[in-house]
Amino acid sequence: MAVFSLVIIWFYVSNTYVLPWEKKEVIQTTLEWGGLNDLPNEIQNLKLDKKGSMFTRQFIIEFEVDDSNKISDWIKKSKRLKNNIPKLKGNTKIYEIYPGENDSYGGRVEIEGKKVKIDMSWS
Repeated sequence: MAVFSLVIIWFYVSNTYVLPWEKKEVIQTTLEWGGLNDLPNEIQNLKLDKKGSMFTRQFIIEFEVDDSNKISDWIKKSKRLKNNIPKLKGNTKIYEIYPGENDSYGGRVEIEGKKVKIDMSWS
């Protein structure tokens, strides 16, 4: 029984797929770690990933919007983005957030046109 329990725990911790009942918590935690406002309304192509071990955790959220003004509004409402000057890499704006909120390591937000990628970590 102990071996079975360890296998289940290992699978849960090492699994990169965000299970349906984890979705809301993963989004909320990622936004809190980054000092970010709630996601814009009417997002499209939402993708959630998680990485890490028993001692670290990384959440990655990717989404698109139909109007880039929604991203501009989201930036203005986000505590850690509104006064953050992004680095430019081609057409991508990269906002670095170090350290993160709530004792998290932090991460970055990448914006290219109408696409957003949020990558936050805790260890």
